[in-house]
Amino acid sequence: MIFISKNGEKFVKCESVEFKDEEEFRVMLLRLIEEDRNLLLPVSLEGKRPSILLLTKEFGVSSGSIDLLGIDSEGFIYIIETKLYRSSERRRALAQAIDYASALWSEYSRDPNIFIEKLKERQDFNLSEEVIENVKENIRNGGLRLVVAMDYIDETIKNVINFLNEMCEFDVYALSLERYKSCDNLHVLIPKLYPESPPIVATIGPKKKMWDWEAFSEDAKKKGFSEAQLDALKRIYDFSTEITKGRDGVRWGAGKTYGTFRVFMEDLFDGKDIYIVGSNGYLQINFANLYPISFETSENTHKRIELVNKFAEQLYNVGILSELITNENYKEAGKSFPNIKPEKWMDKIEDFKKVVMELISNMETSPPT
Repeated sequence: MIFISKNGEKFVKCESVEFKDEEEFRVMLLRLIEEDRNLLLPVSLEGKRPSILLLTKEFGVSSGSIDLLGIDSEGFIYIIETKLYRSSERRRALAQAIDYASALWSEYSRDPNIFIEKLKERQDFNLSEEVIENVKENIRNGGLRLVVAMDYIDETIKNVINFLNEMCEFDVYALSLERYKSCDNLHVLIPKLYPESPPIVATIGPKKKMWDWEAFSEDAKKKGFSEAQLDALKRIYDFSTEITKGRDGVRWGAGKTYGTFRVFMEDLFDGKDIYIVGSNGYLQINFANLYPISFETSENTHKRIELVNKFAEQLYNVGILSELITNENYKEAGKSFPNIKPEKWMDKIEDFKKVVMELISNMETSPPT
């Protein structure tokens, strides 16, 4: 029960009212979000709250249909699962949201452009290029936010959310939507987000962290790599900083289980990552970033395809790639962003450096696509 007053007049008593069914709850939630685009978004550590730019219902994935899928102004992806508290399946809501997140990542992380194209099917698609790039980065790296929306959130659900936020890469939230009604048909909805800001996890927990070379190399040592393998990681890191010097082209990841650094150049390949190296020893070549996505048939586009095809062929010939990747097949599973095991590349570091340098040199002397 709550009491409300309009313009300082007499207080009116409002009694709690249940939603008729889950569909009514979902419709009411969607209506609220459309009227207040930052309703379910957490406040950043700087005190700012982003807004939802795109919201779609029943977004299909391999394991089912996501109730609501949203994109915010920072490019974060929201998977929203709705359940009524009285439902016998309410305890499955979080598990279902995690399942949908896994399916979404599995289907689109290799080629985020497919995800963007599916979003573009909506008539109200109006994301800027900056937001689109952030969306691609988030779906590639699991930058998802899970929201369980219910009419009531109890302590048990909050405890589960706290546990997941402590242990998982993604952030999990609960949104309660309490409904009240007065005798003269005045309706009141009270939304509450838990937690209200992105969770801050104790330093002893395994939550996301920021990496640098010292933390990266220490983690690699803990994973049991030999001195020769550690030397290979140092050499590829030094090479990466050298070729991107003055171009701000090495950035560190924030993974909880291993570190990564990404190598890119703002003036090549549309500023996208060329390759990624992990403290787990894996090397990822981002062919989906290297090949042009433009459907133009210009001479410059053909030249870029030719250079990347040659780059892939050279990696295949020296034994770093297990399969020959081309412009015709790079969208196939496992070829857009192939992950190469340590034993496949660490003893071929000089070959890798030579091939990368040749690709960069050829791209720099070619007209932009």
